[in-house]
Amino acid sequence: MLTLIKIEITNIAVAEHARNRGIGRAMITVLREKHREMIEAETDDDAIDFYRKCGFICTPTMQKQGVRRWKCILPASETDEERRARIYPIILSEYNPAWPEWYTVEKAILTRLIGAENFYRISHIGSTAVPGLTAKPTVDIILEINETTDLDKLTTALSSPEYICLSGAGLTMPTPPPHITFIKGYLSNGFDEKVYHIHVRYPNDNDTRDKLLFRDYLIAHPEAVTEYAELKHRLFKDYEHNRDGYTEAKSAFIKETIGKARGFA
Repeated sequence: MLTLIKIEITNIAVAEHARNRGIGRAMITVLREKHREMIEAETDDDAIDFYRKCGFICTPTMQKQGVRRWKCILPASETDEERRARIYPIILSEYNPAWPEWYTVEKAILTRLIGAENFYRISHIGSTAVPGLTAKPTVDIILEINETTDLDKLTTALSSPEYICLSGAGLTMPTPPPHITFIKGYLSNGFDEKVYHIHVRYPNDNDTRDKLLFRDYLIAHPEAVTEYAELKHRLFKDYEHNRDGYTEAKSAFIKETIGKARGFA
C-alpha cells in the first residue's frame, strides 16, 4: 500500500510592518522547492486570497466558532497546464477603490515607456473600472496604438521582465489586430500584488467600442452590476481553475448587455 505523504501548514505569520512584500509567498515557494509532497493548510475568509494567489486549491469546510473555514491543498505533482491553472486561478474580490488608482499609475508608466506620440488613447475597461462591481483583481487596459506605430519598437519598449508579451499561439482567446496583449504581475509562482492585462488595439475598432459601451452601461445601471456579480459567483464554482472557460461562460451576458447599451446610447 502506498502512503500519501503531505506537509501541513499550521500557521504563517509575517510582522505587520513587513506585509505585502511577498514574504509569505516566498515561504511557500521555498517549502515547495525543498519538498515536492502535497502541502495542506486550513484558513479562514481573511487569508483565503493569500492561499489562492499561491496556487492552493481551496474548498470551504465546516464553520468553527461561527467562522467559515477553508481547506487549502497544493498538489504534489502536475502537468505544466495543471500548474498554470493552479497558480493563476480565478480570484473574485469585492470592489477595491484603489483599482482606478492602479490604472492611473500604470497609464503614466505606459505613456512614459511608449511615448504619447505612438498611441491614440489608453482606457480603463473591465470590471475593475465599474464602481461597486465584484471583480478579478486584474486591471484591464486598452492601449489603442496609431496605425503607424512600429510593433517591434512597441514590444521593445515593454520588454522589461515585468511585462510578458502574448501573441500568436500565446493568445488562448481570439483578439483583434494587431493580435498582441501584454500581461503584468504574473510571477513564476503566482500573481503579484497588482496584475494588469494590456490589450493592444488599433483606434476605434469594434471590440474596443463594445468594451467601452459595456463598461459605461454597467456604470449607469446598478441593477446590471448586481446581476453580473451574481453570475460571476455562480460561475466561480465551476471555473476557478479555468480562466478561458470562465471568460467564455460570461459571454452571453456580455453580448446581451452590449446590445442593450447600443439601444440605450
